[in-house]
Amino acid sequence: MGAARLTPAPVPGLRLHARDLTVIGALGAVSAVLGTVPGVGFIPAPTPAGAATTMHIPVILAGLLRGPVAGALVGAVFGFFSFTRATLPFFKDPLVAFLPRILIGVLTAYAFRWLASRASRAVAAVVCGAAVFTVLGPGAVAFEAALQANRVARSWLVDLYHVLASSTGPRPWVGVAVGLVVVAAAYRALREKDAPVAAAAVVGTLTNTVGVLGLIVLRFPQLLPPGAAFLVGATHGLPEAMLAVVVTVPVYRALRAARLA
Repeated sequence: MGAARLTPAPVPGLRLHARDLTVIGALGAVSAVLGTVPGVGFIPAPTPAGAATTMHIPVILAGLLRGPVAGALVGAVFGFFSFTRATLPFFKDPLVAFLPRILIGVLTAYAFRWLASRASRAVAAVVCGAAVFTVLGPGAVAFEAALQANRVARSWLVDLYHVLASSTGPRPWVGVAVGLVVVAAAYRALREKDAPVAAAAVVGTLTNTVGVLGLIVLRFPQLLPPGAAFLVGATHGLPEAMLAVVVTVPVYRALRAARLA
């Protein structure tokens, strides 16, 4: 494979072409399915929040494939489902529900265009390593505390993670060592054309995490103080960023190979 970069089709201003509308419709439909089918858009996970979201991934793909306008429109679909199906009070606030989700696609598109390949490779590799460190270290400690306080529903996945977390949480060096191995492996695995995609997926995911938590802290400080927001962001945002990289890179590669984007 050559060193030439694959870039998404440019979107001049607010003008959209037929292919843009096709991609927006398809990924918007995927977002709708993720938002309505239980256990798909919000996958049960052994964390204090009890779930990890995948609804940001179609938004990231829209930004990568067709640019910031398409990404913003698919992000608005994500925001719509977050707003209309909200069970937590802060997601009933339109600003919290919509703005970060719209920005996912916008910032994903610009990160893909602006980050050089070498920088992209380093960013994606470091975030993947940090995600593994979080899962095995601070996330494991937070999970064990939540489990003991009966704030995590029991399931086979929770029991499995409990075995892992109870072993790695008290031993911080394990998370550090495995995280460094993952950094090296990810840096080696992300080739020239995959690195910008991976880094853009990281930017899109963290836009969602930081944007949502930041707005909640600003608008609902009594419900989520800054310290708690940081803990949630670290234990959820980083693993979700790694999940986005693992899913987005092969899906984007397959779509380009099939000439569907």
